[in-house]
Amino acid sequence: MSNHKISTRKFLATAAGTLGWSVAALGGVGEPIQMKSKAPDLQGSQWIHTHGPSAWKERKGLVTIVHFWTYGCINCKHNLPSYARWQKHFAGRKVEIIGIHTPEFDHEAVAANVEKKVREFGIEWPVLLDPQMVNWRRWNQQYWPAVYLVDKEGRIRYRWDGELNYRGLSGERRMQELAEGMLREGEDA
Repeated sequence: MSNHKISTRKFLATAAGTLGWSVAALGGVGEPIQMKSKAPDLQGSQWIHTHGPSAWKERKGLVTIVHFWTYGCINCKHNLPSYARWQKHFAGRKVEIIGIHTPEFDHEAVAANVEKKVREFGIEWPVLLDPQMVNWRRWNQQYWPAVYLVDKEGRIRYRWDGELNYRGLSGERRMQELAEGMLREGEDA
């Protein structure tokens, strides 16, 4: 690969991160990123729709879909229908969605503004407010939106950066399949 192509790719990847786009959408593989790390316990006491357990040991046996978002991000808004479909698809099963709202701008850090947008957008799953970006830093976050799949043991197994279905990518379907597989793990034991 020529130096020009490498420089162009680095530039596009940097621009994608700055704008919150999926690097996969700019010519990557369009697949979730496999990970093998313990999920950091969630920090904070401001929840909408629940005061859910923040320690993974309290969530043992559940597959958890964690998504970082902020209400002013268009890419984040484009993912909301995917989460709503997952909420219905996995209803009554051991899968939970948790949104972590981490603000990009000062007005997005105001709890009343977030609560209003959660109602306006029809979000029914738990949302943890992260106004000081504590969880953002603990999870080494870089982009809005980002979606993580956490297994029954509290390990991060997969991550998707950016819009799930950007320009024909099938991130929603792929992440759902992976969550289904994680849900089946240990059933035969």
